[in-house]
Amino acid sequence: MKLAKQHLDLGLFTRNIGPQRAFWEGTAGLRLDHELTLKPGWVQHRFDAHGSVIKVNHWVDELPALPPTGYVGLSIVRHDRQWDGTDADGSVVRLVPPGTDGLTRIGITVRTPDPARMMAFYVDAMEFDRIDANTARCGDTLLFVKEGSGGSETEDFIGLGYRYLTVQIFDADAAMAGIIARGGRLAREPISFRDVARFGFVKDPDGNWIEISARTSLTGAVPKAD
Repeated sequence: MKLAKQHLDLGLFTRNIGPQRAFWEGTAGLRLDHELTLKPGWVQHRFDAHGSVIKVNHWVDELPALPPTGYVGLSIVRHDRQWDGTDADGSVVRLVPPGTDGLTRIGITVRTPDPARMMAFYVDAMEFDRIDANTARCGDTLLFVKEGSGGSETEDFIGLGYRYLTVQIFDADAAMAGIIARGGRLAREPISFRDVARFGFVKDPDGNWIEISARTSLTGAVPKAD
């Protein structure tokens, strides 16, 4: 895929926005870039992590009781400190020195009962670069594939904790068609969100959601009307 940004983004949901804001700004040391209201009761707090966006989605209502996804960890390079722990809702975060596990910016850990199948999906369908048997790279973001219990099939991606990856590309419709032609699965058809972005979702083999987004601020192209 032709990337509009050389970094993956990671999205999570929370009802505890106060403690989460304190964690991501304080403990993790990330800068809040801006807030984006997606609809009443849903505000996305967008934190910059070396060009990747940690999308902390504040959901006002009770979150659906979905099973955890396979996205089980986030590693962020920090030059000034090391730390291992969890955010305010229990999602695993670690701050590591440059070069740890080959990291230069961030890494995302996805757990699956079939690492070989998962790696084949990310390399073949998503066209990520294969680094080794259990590591793929999208731009400068590393994806660590670990063996263990994975994600589950769900009808939506809104639930507590880490919920989806975002790949920023130039043409959401064309990129999604390519992924599906190479063996990916459609989760949600592309739509346009105001003049902000055109985006849709695919799923990996375990049912984890992946957003395919063409954001106007990156592409320079206003999304077409639906």
